[in-house]
Amino acid sequence: SKGAVVPDPAGAYGNVRGQVYGPVAEIPEQHFDGSLGDSAVVAFTKRVYAYFTGALLTSTAACVGGMYAVEGLVSDGQGGIVKGLAIASMIGFFASYLFVISTRKNHSPMKVALLFVFATCAGFMTTPLVSAFVGAGMGMTVVGAFGITATTFFGLTVYTLTTGRDFRSLGGMLMIGLFLMIGLILLNIFIPFSGGMHRLIVMGGIVLFIGFILFDTSMVTRDYFHSNDAISAAIQLFYDFFALFRYVLILLGDRR
Repeated sequence: SKGAVVPDPAGAYGNVRGQVYGPVAEIPEQHFDGSLGDSAVVAFTKRVYAYFTGALLTSTAACVGGMYAVEGLVSDGQGGIVKGLAIASMIGFFASYLFVISTRKNHSPMKVALLFVFATCAGFMTTPLVSAFVGAGMGMTVVGAFGITATTFFGLTVYTLTTGRDFRSLGGMLMIGLFLMIGLILLNIFIPFSGGMHRLIVMGGIVLFIGFILFDTSMVTRDYFHSNDAISAAIQLFYDFFALFRYVLILLGDRR
């Protein structure tokens, strides 16, 4: 599930190595602490971010294509098809995500394909929000939100990977925050919140997914590297980017 932590065997294995081979300093530690000094870690990290970049480009293309498709369908009076596509995108989004993070086959072609299904559905799900901004003459707000998200994601990624900081300890707090956010969103359906409360929730979502970026980036060179699961790492990072972009865009829209 989102935010789950796989136990790191480094500590126990390091103790055994010290007993068998003598001082631990004689054996390279980089493989176990997520350091980019290990060429294997570097190669794996490049693979993760290649998948992430592909998913981001796919999602962007789906969003833009979806805007033209929806405009054409609406003008033809095919509103029912638009609603059906929206529901199908939501189902495909969650189904593909759950399959990818739950399957044990790290190199399954199906898993790779579902990463891009997930990205495509994410793009279609973003289409109504982006279309609303473009239709209101706020297209540059969308560009600004994407720029802020990309800069934040890139900065946090570089910081985490280059410093070697381990943010996996945030996992518990992030899951509590995620469940709280879901509860507030569901409550808002039945009891609409005021504008101030809505803005507070949006800002909370931004903080939450900034935390998830730190957490999941730390997981890339450690847990996902140990399990050699680049697809699961990429889909988690893309989920973080996708959610952060939506919250940033909504916050900028509220300020306008």
